Amino acid sequence: QCSFAQTFIDGQMPDTFLAGRGGGVYSVAFSPDGQTLASGSGSGDSTIKLWDIVTGSLKATLKGHTRWIESVAFSPDGTTLASGSGDNTIKLWDVATGSLKATLEEHTDSIVSVAFSPDGTTLASGSGDNTVRLWNPTTGERIDLITGSSVLEGRDDSRDFINISNRNVISSVAFSPDGATLAVGEYTVFDIFSPWERDWLRTGGIFLQGVASGKFKFEETQSLYSTLDSYPFWVNEEYVTGLYPHIGEIYRSVSSVAFSPNGSTLACAVNRSSYVKLHPGTIDERTIALQTRIEMGSQRGETYINDDGELVIRESIIELRDVASGSLKATLNGHTGWIYSVAFSPDGQTLASGGRDNTVKLWDVTRQPKAPKATLSNHGGAVYSVAFSPDGTRLASGCGDGTVRLWTALPPANNDGVVNIADLVEVAQNFGQVGENNADINGDGIVNVVDLILVAVALGEVAAAPAAHTEVLSMLTAEEVAEWLIETKQLQTDDPTYLRGIRVIEQLLAALIPTQTTLLANYPNPFNPETWIPYQLTKAADVTFRIYTANGEIVRTIPLGNMPAGNYKSRSRAAYWDGKNEVGEPVASGLYFYTLTAGDFTATQKMVIMK
Repeated sequence: QCSFAQTFIDGQMPDTFLAGRGGGVYSVAFSPDGQTLASGSGSGDSTIKLWDIVTGSLKATLKGHTRWIESVAFSPDGTTLASGSGDNTIKLWDVATGSLKATLEEHTDSIVSVAFSPDGTTLASGSGDNTVRLWNPTTGERIDLITGSSVLEGRDDSRDFINISNRNVISSVAFSPDGATLAVGEYTVFDIFSPWERDWLRTGGIFLQGVASGKFKFEETQSLYSTLDSYPFWVNEEYVTGLYPHIGEIYRSVSSVAFSPNGSTLACAVNRSSYVKLHPGTIDERTIALQTRIEMGSQRGETYINDDGELVIRESIIELRDVASGSLKATLNGHTGWIYSVAFSPDGQTLASGGRDNTVKLWDVTRQPKAPKATLSNHGGAVYSVAFSPDGTRLASGCGDGTVRLWTALPPANNDGVVNIADLVEVAQNFGQVGENNADINGDGIVNVVDLILVAVALGEVAAAPAAHTEVLSMLTAEEVAEWLIETKQLQTDDPTYLRGIRVIEQLLAALIPTQTTLLANYPNPFNPETWIPYQLTKAADVTFRIYTANGEIVRTIPLGNMPAGNYKSRSRAAYWDGKNEVGEPVASGLYFYTLTAGDFTATQKMVIMK
């Protein structure tokens, strides 16, 4: 089971960093090589930013859109970035240079979602104009177009009282791993004008579109009906008085769809909000709300009467669908607000979801029951987008407060559920061990420097934070971390994950080397009969301690030999005096002085023996 850790050092990844100004971050995406993260900003900024994952620096800011960025996607070869915007255009960018390659302008409304086919020959775009368009990203030519599939089922005269009103949006598009199927999620608004006892609303809010290989031609559509549409929406007239119709709106959204890596499962974020005007009656409105919720078959979400006298029913779930049959495999309940984004980890075992409740939830989709195994709640606004890195060790979340947060997924080496400095120590202590071992982070059967690097990646910049220094200095030595660094650099790798880990180990070493050589106060003091004398060295030196009486007579000489740079504060590392003289006799009570000589450095402090 993975443990996700977040770090918070300003201006550096993988912490919280500012990606948008005056608006949220609506979309994030990793490049195929995992070295770059793209983030699309809200209307206050309207730019795309490219971030270097290894160094944490801003590589480029792509400008050209005139409104918010709804979606970003890298081509499979990583050379092109597609962005969809509220300005009704799709732009294609050269990732290496940051230059604009092409602008696609056929859509008549905001571009909500873009996705490349696995072979990179097709770009799909979903829009507020209720169409999906397929493009050739090389030529910029449109290949095909399909209109949204929302349908209404129920009584023959239902359309007289329920108006779909053309307020349909394609909210999400995703290609299957084999490129043969395109999944499409829709957002629909229904107006209700119904005096009748009941009316059915059922929409094809999720549909799968077959793509004929090499022909880019849509085959027959398969609609998947959500469990939120498995019951009629209706308000029984016996619960209200008067002859006036019930008036209101229903907002239905499949805001995100994602295929599992093996293509067998489709995850769908499904949301519904209903606002129905209730006329004053003799029965308490809360009773009406409860009864209506029961009759809708709802087992999730919330029901209440708002200040406008409307019955409000809000529901949000994640559905896991079998792609071959379209059948429902599982329903994930846990978010308390609309769910905006879902993404599978590369190994297919974890699903991440982000929502209006300001959280990211992580689901183990391999187990039953499928309850959240973790909730990442350090967000300052709604989470609009989530994305896993190609190697699965990183998770990015785009937030309504204009920031992107990066999270690290690694199993703790010491099995305590938290990735911290103790895990580095655990790995180091198990170097060379073979077979099953918690310290074998990558599961290759041996504990080695690679496992150390992966734990370092999980620690991130927290190793350099002042708050972490006490923990670092008490558990590690500069000498052993320097040895780690020598071993890690022998890997000679350009892998961004390993480079990130090496950088963190370098920061650990820097934190462990003091800025000045210092003699510190002994402890305990006063003491009887023994004490420890801490000190720190900025560089290696021959170290000697001498103990003197108050009148300057030498009592004891303690030669420590050549000591490497570092902190010597703990009892296991500090200089030790047992309170005896050179011939092993206990000294008398009183004031004594101790002097440290380390190369050219000399310092003296006093201590007291009290018997």
